[in-house]
Amino acid sequence: MILCNLALELEHILGKEHVDAFIPQVIHEVMEVFYQPDTGLILENVYEDGSFCDSFEGRVLNPGHTIEAMWFIMDLAVRTNDKALINKAITIMLRTLEFGWDKEHSGIFYFLDYHGHPPQQLEWDQKLWWVHVEALVALAKAYRLTANEACAKWFDTIHNYTWKHFRDNEHGEWFGYLNRRGEVLLPLKGGKWKGCFHIPRSLYQVWKTLS
Repeated sequence: MILCNLALELEHILGKEHVDAFIPQVIHEVMEVFYQPDTGLILENVYEDGSFCDSFEGRVLNPGHTIEAMWFIMDLAVRTNDKALINKAITIMLRTLEFGWDKEHSGIFYFLDYHGHPPQQLEWDQKLWWVHVEALVALAKAYRLTANEACAKWFDTIHNYTWKHFRDNEHGEWFGYLNRRGEVLLPLKGGKWKGCFHIPRSLYQVWKTLS
């Protein structure tokens, strides 16, 4: 996933020829090896030969990783003029949102089990800032590329949830960790994982895409 984005960010250093040779490999890893066509979902872990591992690690899904990866894939697809890949990325993104959305309390779950079993991660039902802002980027790019109305509806839904629950209206900046009900779980606004990255990048990407 990270290599998909890194390849484009470093192209001016690596050179177009090197990146052109690299892109098919990373697309294959994400869209074929970890992708499960029977469900339309992407796993976090598979066996070395790409087969399914029926274990805690093998069944774990991280909706945020998948959704973020899909906008990286869309960027690569635009670069290679691959409309079929754009559509596949959007289909996977929408399927992941449907699977990962908390229908009782709203928001996107942090972790889920592929077969619906209890996840091993104790924080599975938390709602995290980066998951939601990366979803906004992916949906904005998807709508710009295809005018898919489902993407526009999801964008409005997640935009409203994100700005209502994560933003600190009193002191500024954003909270990072909410409980399942959308209440602030940890009031810290900076730490090992929540730095000055996801929010500025996402806001910039959304602004650039929609303008």
